[in-house]
Amino acid sequence: MKAFDLHCDTIPIIRRNGWDLVNDQCHVSIDKFAPFEHYVQCFAIAVNDRDRGQVAIDSYETKLAYWKQQAEKYSDRIFWAKSGKELETSDKPITAILTVENACSLGGKFERVEKFKKDGVAMMGLTWNSTNEVGSGINENKGLSDFGKEVVKEIERLGMLIDTSHLSDAGFEDVVALAKGPIVASHSNARAVCGQIRNVTDEQFKEIVRRGGFIGLNYFVKFICDDPEKANFDEIYKHIEHFLSLGGEKAVALGSDFDGAKIPECLTGPDKNAEFYEYLLKRGLSESLVQDIFYNNAMNVFKKYVL
Repeated sequence: MKAFDLHCDTIPIIRRNGWDLVNDQCHVSIDKFAPFEHYVQCFAIAVNDRDRGQVAIDSYETKLAYWKQQAEKYSDRIFWAKSGKELETSDKPITAILTVENACSLGGKFERVEKFKKDGVAMMGLTWNSTNEVGSGINENKGLSDFGKEVVKEIERLGMLIDTSHLSDAGFEDVVALAKGPIVASHSNARAVCGQIRNVTDEQFKEIVRRGGFIGLNYFVKFICDDPEKANFDEIYKHIEHFLSLGGEKAVALGSDFDGAKIPECLTGPDKNAEFYEYLLKRGLSESLVQDIFYNNAMNVFKKYVL
């Protein structure tokens, strides 16, 4: 059994509190990956939505330094893959991928896109919920700035994935017009199932499918169902069922949002994903389809497009 999770916010939390990747406080701890033969976890460097300029740059650099320290400390258990090719060389039970959430961390400097690539960043989220130098998040339905359009082209040129989770609908349309390769939404669900604007529309998902991208199922209770208290495996399954009805067999993946949101009790860590795997089999999904959702769909895109 293998798994590939496209988003967690563990880095900012452990840095702020001085914790380790082995801990009793977070959703994500190295010990919780044990049920899986191989687990790929994307770790996001998230920068506060209100930070700009040098403040945002410093925030990114501080978190990057903490991540490097942790990756080195646990290098006997974690392999940090910085490209799709390196994903195939991992000899550890846990593979880590570094991502960025919120391009305000560029500090408005175009040359920092290439620095992110050199830092080992494999996927880059353009916004959080507010507007930054790149474009608008979901709080304001405007598109990408001229600077943002150049950033999108540069992300793709350098061989990183463009992550549209948190991006406004208008911004998504701009990405569609600019990008030549896959479009991804690392941690979003179906808006047709749960009306939160952070979830994707059917037309957006169809475009993701058409481009050979993926969407990572988000475990945040408010993005699972309109009554968050009822969030459970059954409610998440409704999103899978809906995406499959739109031709998403090769485009649905996992994007937990661990350590960044309130998660249902049935899914409070990577170890609980093993129970989710078994649940999907009991619902009648074939093992090959479940393995695609859990691992292959994301792995195939990363291996092909992350340079």
